Amino acid sequence: MSLKTLRNLGLLARGLAAGLLAGCATHPNPAPQTPPAEAAPPAIYDPHADGEQQLTAALAQAQREGKRVLLNLGANWCEDSQAMYRLLRDDPKIARELSRHYVLVLVDVNRRDGLARNAGLVARFGDPLARGIPVLLVLASDGTLLNTDPPERLADSDHEQPIEVLAYLRKWARKMP
Repeated sequence: MSLKTLRNLGLLARGLAAGLLAGCATHPNPAPQTPPAEAAPPAIYDPHADGEQQLTAALAQAQREGKRVLLNLGANWCEDSQAMYRLLRDDPKIARELSRHYVLVLVDVNRRDGLARNAGLVARFGDPLARGIPVLLVLASDGTLLNTDPPERLADSDHEQPIEVLAYLRKWARKMP
């Protein structure tokens, strides 16, 4: 192999690595990426559920229990969405914080292999998917969006910082009336 070919392969490898580290983009028309059946991640987001109905049920529960809603917008194909869910479920301190102060609802916002799912719900919150998925929105029990500053929201690879995720959840729990 020539030196030029090796250099080009190095550039290609760096480009691929950059693409893998970029998080789960929500480009409206990405190339379909259907993993093989044996490698398919667990379906944590119900692709058949109506996000509006899911949110209505979560808000009713939050009102009954005096909690906030943590609206997790993601997709099953997205590794960051999968990793954030595992962090919320498996980290004992984070799971305890969620259980005390939040009702968690997982809404599928898949934009691949067809129409965007739950597009009306996403639009209602000002299209928070611009920076990728997952996006976690904090809502008061009346449905008011509380974490309105997009750069401040938990998103994408924040699952790599459990201490920051816990601090964020505690911050919004402390702001409860």
